[in-house]
Amino acid sequence: MTRFSDSPYAFTRNDPYDRNAQIEMVVPKLMDSKAFMESIRSFAAPVNAIAVWYLGQNGFLLKDSSGTLIAIDPYLTNSCAAAFADLPFRLDRQLPVFIEPEDLDVHFFLTTHSHQDHTDPETIRRVKRTGSTEFIGPFDAFRIFKECGVPDSRCKLIHPGEELKLGSVTAKATFALPTDDTDLNHIGFLLTFANGMTFYNTGDTAYAERLSALLPKGVDVCAICINGGFHNLGPMQAAAIINAIRPGTIIPCHYDMMVNNIGCPDMLRVALDLARVDGDCAPLRYYEPILFFAGRVSAAR
Repeated sequence: MTRFSDSPYAFTRNDPYDRNAQIEMVVPKLMDSKAFMESIRSFAAPVNAIAVWYLGQNGFLLKDSSGTLIAIDPYLTNSCAAAFADLPFRLDRQLPVFIEPEDLDVHFFLTTHSHQDHTDPETIRRVKRTGSTEFIGPFDAFRIFKECGVPDSRCKLIHPGEELKLGSVTAKATFALPTDDTDLNHIGFLLTFANGMTFYNTGDTAYAERLSALLPKGVDVCAICINGGFHNLGPMQAAAIINAIRPGTIIPCHYDMMVNNIGCPDMLRVALDLARVDGDCAPLRYYEPILFFAGRVSAAR
């Protein structure tokens, strides 16, 4: 498995309790928003692969050779910092906004639940209304789509166990255990592409002994939360899930965005070693597409 100790990113550089300090970005803004979105739109994924761009937190863009472009939980503002300013710690983002909401150009906008860093009202309000993007999520997220002015014809409700056809991709809502009582409708997503490859995103989920029995098995790629804060899976719990579902490639996520809720992806390697679980971790980078083939991964520059 890839180790992250040589990562160029230092996630602990900001003090979440120092409200007077300027936030230091983990990575500088390397591309203009429009140029980055255009590079994604024009990228040609091979027939036998899927391309993935990581936006931080639980944000992903995915594309297959058909050109179908799917966003999962794109948090493209810093709205949480203002919305939760009464908390004793900061929720500021320490990653740049890679794509401004007005520039987001995807076919399908998927959200796993209604927490603001996953179904962000400001992002949704600012996504252009002249496009054909369809918004898909569980009950509470669906309500936010409507409140933010998304037309009824472009909102779709999805329940755990339900499947929807999204262009060339089949999206199945998977079980996730709510992390608090503000939203009892958490889900994950299992995406099956036309070439047969599968991408599973856990969404935010708490841990329970029976959780792994309810999740998909043997997927090609699994993006799993490891931050441990706010009742999400921690590294040891994530390792137990990975041990049960046995994905081909593992993407640790939800550890990098907010200054109060960070983690080290190397701790997942430690947890997997302790659990005697072998596997490959994707060497995710910001701004760079990663190509996933069945059983292997390749950086695409």
